[in-house]
Amino acid sequence: MADSQDVRTQKAGAAPTYRVLSQSIIDQILRGQLKPGDALPTEAALCEQFGVNRSTVREGVRLLEETGMLRRVNAKRLVISRPSTNEMAQQLERAMRLHEVTFFELWETAMVLEPKMAALAAHQLNAQDLEALEHNLEKTAQSLDDPETLAALDVDFHTLVARGVHNRVLLMTREPMARMFYPAFEAVLSRVGEAGPRLYKAHQAIFAALRAGRSEEAAQWMEKHIKDFRVGFELASLDFQSNAISERVATWND
Repeated sequence: MADSQDVRTQKAGAAPTYRVLSQSIIDQILRGQLKPGDALPTEAALCEQFGVNRSTVREGVRLLEETGMLRRVNAKRLVISRPSTNEMAQQLERAMRLHEVTFFELWETAMVLEPKMAALAAHQLNAQDLEALEHNLEKTAQSLDDPETLAALDVDFHTLVARGVHNRVLLMTREPMARMFYPAFEAVLSRVGEAGPRLYKAHQAIFAALRAGRSEEAAQWMEKHIKDFRVGFELASLDFQSNAISERVATWND
C-alpha cells in the first residue's frame, strides 16, 4: 500500500515514524478503507504492513485513541470510531489556550454564532428540546443566589439552544469557544449582584421566542444577552482584553 511505503521511506528530519503511521491509518479511515466499527488490524499485522516495530505501532495507536478515532473494546481489541464533539472540542480548546486568545476574541465569536443559532433553533427545536430548556429555566430560578450553579446552568442553557439547531457542523464549530467563554461568567455572577437576575430575564425571553417560533426575536434577545456579558465584565472590573483566560478566571475567583 502507498501508506505503508510512506512510513518505510520517510527521510531523516521528517515527522516521527509513529506519527506518520498514525496519519496513514487516519487516511485509510477518511478514504473509507477502515470504517467506524471495524476492528483495527492486530499489532503484528500493522508491524508487517508498515515495516515498523511494535513500540512504533503502540505509539501511533495511542495518538489515535487520544483523538477519539479509536475506541478500546477490551485490552486487546480496538475499533474505529467517530470522535465525539467533546473530544474534538478539547483539542481545539487546548490550541486556543496555547495561542492565548483573549476574552474579547471569544466574545466576538459568540456575538456571531449565538444569535444566529438562536434564530435557527426557533424553527428546529422539538418537544424534547423545549422540555430540556424549560427544566433549565426552572433550576435557574432556584439558583440565583448560587453563582457556581448559575454559571453551570448558563453553560447548559446555551448548549441546549445550540443542540436544538440539529446541525452538527455548527455545534462542533461552537463548542471550543463555549467551553472557554461561558464558564468565565461565574466571576461576574460572584461580583455583580444584578447579573444573575438579568441573565435569568434574558433566558426567559429567549425561551419564549423559541417556543413561539419567533426567530428574529430570539436572535435579538440572544444578541442583547451576549452584549450583557461584556457589560458584566466591565462592571466587575475584569480585564476584557486579557490573555490566558483559564488562568485568569481561576485567580478572579480566589
